[in-house]
Amino acid sequence: MGKITNEENNWIKVNKWLKRNLTWVYFTIAIVFILFPNTDYSPFIDKWNNILQKIGFVGLTSGVFASVLKSIQFTGLFQEELTKIISGTEFLNNRKDLPDLWKKISKSIYAQKFPEISDLLEDRILTTYFPMDRNHYNEDLIVSIVIHDINDDFIINYTQTIEYNAILDNEKNESYIVYTDTIKDEQKVTEKNELLSFKVDGIEIDKEKCRTVKEEEGKIKYIHRVPISGKKKFKVFLKVKNTYSLKGENVKLLRFNTITKNVDVTVSYNKDIDVSFFNVGVVNDFEPIHTDMLNTLSRRHRDDLILPRQGFGLSFNKR
Repeated sequence: MGKITNEENNWIKVNKWLKRNLTWVYFTIAIVFILFPNTDYSPFIDKWNNILQKIGFVGLTSGVFASVLKSIQFTGLFQEELTKIISGTEFLNNRKDLPDLWKKISKSIYAQKFPEISDLLEDRILTTYFPMDRNHYNEDLIVSIVIHDINDDFIINYTQTIEYNAILDNEKNESYIVYTDTIKDEQKVTEKNELLSFKVDGIEIDKEKCRTVKEEEGKIKYIHRVPISGKKKFKVFLKVKNTYSLKGENVKLLRFNTITKNVDVTVSYNKDIDVSFFNVGVVNDFEPIHTDMLNTLSRRHRDDLILPRQGFGLSFNKR
């Protein structure tokens, strides 16, 4: 590209000045057209002087007003009201393109910084962290884990209970509670996940009827899917007994599949076992509580949300 000359640079400055002061330029020209024909310096006859005055009045009443209106519309008087309309709930609810609208908004935030990954980032946020197919979130979730023993072959046995409130979407009147167990598809591996109880509002669910089985990548998945509908809040209770070997990996991960608010975790174990807690993906860490209790590990998560694929982990060792 060639170097900008002084004349071009001056023209750019003048152009920017005109844009910034367009209202006053209109106003000044209109006043000149109104006043100049009445002076002794006007070389025009009365007919043309009257025409110039009319042009001035028209410019003053239309051009200046339109210019002023355009300039204040987005910088002052009407900005707040327009913002209320555009971002209001009713306006958004009537839109049928909210995912596309989200992408357009997000592009204005980060696409200029990361154009190469912006599409992947948008899809990940919508499908994983704000899943559109989920019509509820979980609240006041309590996880209790009782470790019964770790034997000499490093096989762990424990019982886990999870209870929480499922809060249904205000607009949608139905959703699904989903619980998934995964075990390795190998005969020689000691592994067992037994769903002892699955209750919704105190009513035991028929586990056989709500369960589907999938095999993928050397693992068997037992997916339990229960529909909920008709009211705002549902009480969910799960109790599972797990047995598996710690020789390959001495950790347990619990990652949530639904947006979750308020979580309490309690782990009980005997004196010959060491248990460590670690956070998985959360922005604000779980806080230790009840630290003076022997053979018990307690953590609490408040004032934040846990998004899908986030949660916590435990590692185990024998003393």
